[in-house]
Amino acid sequence: MTEQATIYLCDDDEDVRGGLSFLLRHSGFDVRAFASGKELLECIEVEPKPLRAIFVLDLDMPPMDGDVVHDQLIEMGYAKRNPVVFLSGRGTIARAVSAVNKGALSFVEKPYTNDTLLPLLHRAVALEEQWTAEAKRCDFLRYMWDSLSAQQRKVALLVAAGDLNKTVATKLEIVERTVEMHRAKAFEKLGVDSPAALATTVAAMKSCGIEMHTE
Repeated sequence: MTEQATIYLCDDDEDVRGGLSFLLRHSGFDVRAFASGKELLECIEVEPKPLRAIFVLDLDMPPMDGDVVHDQLIEMGYAKRNPVVFLSGRGTIARAVSAVNKGALSFVEKPYTNDTLLPLLHRAVALEEQWTAEAKRCDFLRYMWDSLSAQQRKVALLVAAGDLNKTVATKLEIVERTVEMHRAKAFEKLGVDSPAALATTVAAMKSCGIEMHTE
């Protein structure tokens, strides 16, 4: 069974925090509750990575409001793997919309209903699982690329672009036999058996944002 992400709830209102924690645990979620953004950020700073988390943030909790916490999460790289949901009171909707424009999943206006909040969190759990699987795939592709030597990378990129061994040899100013050797080793390390499969793998790496450096 796949491990489900923990809900990291942050709300400075003790009654809201306690009541919502109870509701979420009763609904099958694992919950960790925090009274301030500072407390939350200090906790996740020392948590093992990658963090399986969904962040539920009260927008209005001075001195560090939820949108400020969100900015910190983005800076720390969590926004790419961990959905963020805001709890928003009256007068803060514009700020909540701004946070969504920065990548937050959604916001729930207070006072919220269970029928509004719980389906959203189930959606967040499914999304986090999807993001985690994609991140693991990209991490594996990055590991494979990093396993290549500089010369193997150069050969792999040229072969993926459609160049024949003879052309690769000319471009890299090496003999064709050396190209064949580097090409075979690159195919083995990347788990491919044809130029077409190599091109697909290279395209997947680029879609993950992997820098195709050759040094």
